[in-house]
Amino acid sequence: MSTVSAAAEPRRFPFGTRDAVEVAAPEPLWRALRQLNHFRLFAAFALAVIGLGMEDNFLQLRSPAAFVAACAAYFVVAWVFMLGLQQHAPAFEAQLKRHVTADIIAIGILLGMSGSGPGGVGLLLIVPMAAVGMLQRRRDVMFLAALAALVVLAQQLWLVLNGQAGVATLMRGGALAASFFGVAALSYVQASGVRLAARVVLEKTAQAESLARVNARMIQELPYAVMAIDASGEVVQYNARVEALLGTRFFSRCNLRQCAPALADLWSQWRHGQNPPAHPFAAGRDGRRLIPRFIELEPTRSEGAIVVLEDMTELEGQAQRMKLASLGMLTANLAHEIRNPLSAIRHAAGLLREDLTEGEVVGARLLRIIDDNADRLNGLVEDVLALNRRDRLRRVNLSLNQVVPRFVLGFCQREGVPEEVIRVQISGDPRLCIDVGHLEQILWNLMRNAWRYCSKQPGAIRLRIAALGEQVDIDMINDGPGISAETRARLFEPFYTTDKQGTGLGLYIARDLAEANGASLRYMDTPDGALFRLSGSARGCEPAENTTEAKGAP
Repeated sequence: MSTVSAAAEPRRFPFGTRDAVEVAAPEPLWRALRQLNHFRLFAAFALAVIGLGMEDNFLQLRSPAAFVAACAAYFVVAWVFMLGLQQHAPAFEAQLKRHVTADIIAIGILLGMSGSGPGGVGLLLIVPMAAVGMLQRRRDVMFLAALAALVVLAQQLWLVLNGQAGVATLMRGGALAASFFGVAALSYVQASGVRLAARVVLEKTAQAESLARVNARMIQELPYAVMAIDASGEVVQYNARVEALLGTRFFSRCNLRQCAPALADLWSQWRHGQNPPAHPFAAGRDGRRLIPRFIELEPTRSEGAIVVLEDMTELEGQAQRMKLASLGMLTANLAHEIRNPLSAIRHAAGLLREDLTEGEVVGARLLRIIDDNADRLNGLVEDVLALNRRDRLRRVNLSLNQVVPRFVLGFCQREGVPEEVIRVQISGDPRLCIDVGHLEQILWNLMRNAWRYCSKQPGAIRLRIAALGEQVDIDMINDGPGISAETRARLFEPFYTTDKQGTGLGLYIARDLAEANGASLRYMDTPDGALFRLSGSARGCEPAENTTEAKGAP
């Protein structure tokens, strides 16, 4: 939006001022100048025809051949003027002055050759005098009108002095010269109105363009996904955030039904007075959970809407991080404090086991209960301490073709999982920029979760890796039951689990480590089980040196 400071000199309309500054001429004035040139071509051609075809015509020509040659030169000059008019160069004012000056000189020469009174060729100067009013400065207008008047009066005075005309002819020439000033003044007033209207239009257009640029920039810089839809469902304006969330690319005159069908259904419901469902809808290749908010452009919903998309996945993640920020130090300190008595309990249980005699079934069962719960507490402590590992990372460019197969082999050996249960599918040579220890921790948590819920049959777990440009997707798929909508909303919350033996920290730690490495971990709906997708890229890392072997443990 354009503004003018108090110290800046305001822009003034330049007509009739000494310090006038030339502004761009509007198109109507250029059109009038082109029409003047067409008249010039026609007049030169018509005068040449009269000079050639009539021996004794009303022009009283002294030398018809010289008159026709002058008309031909006038025609050529008019033809040259057409080139500048087509290119709008030089500026309008300069071209108009040249055209009118050429008209005054050419018609003055033709008038001198004719020997007729001012009512002949001299009348042609009326048209250039009408055009001269399009100049911005009054003094330029008056100067050219005076020049034309002097040409006519000089020619008539020459005829009077040579005895070829009387005083009455000189008076008619004076009347014609006076009419030049009147025509030029009237044309100047009319052209001033056109310029004033054009200037207002240009200023309003500039303001509108400035507002449009500011509006577009503001929309692009918004942290929210915002788009505008007209009454027909066509996407009028949008920011890059919309394309990122919906996972689509908008094209010119894109209809919402073509670009985002799921959102189009919700917009149609809202447009017909219904309230869209409160639960999020999935969109994009990452399965982001989005909630749309529709705002009317006009009093009625049928005129279009502004749509604001809220990424519930991101909002939920931010809420979790805020909730856990205050608990981070507390849980870490508690974990360290628990480790000491836990070690003492396990040591005491070991001593009791040494004192047991054969046949003491009850004592052995009680010690086994102690060991099992001690192992569970130790796993909980390890998971809590893993929350502080995200800051200790060293990202390297890993070749997944080398890292993943070794990891799967180590996982099967440690967890006792048959190798045929896990199938690895790797397309091409995908590379990922990530801390190798964090990648193993993430995959270990996902693989252990998949093993817990899969059917345990061959191929029940699929590890699918593919690269799309610079983006690398690692999909962990199992054929177990899908996840309900209620569980899905709390899937990555810490300490939330549906397994009695679980700690509820596996998925949370996996996503936390992924985000620490600039990647993302999401759950996506799939018809044949559950799918977790780890997405990242290979940018920003040096090639790995001695990190291609998986450790076989989280």
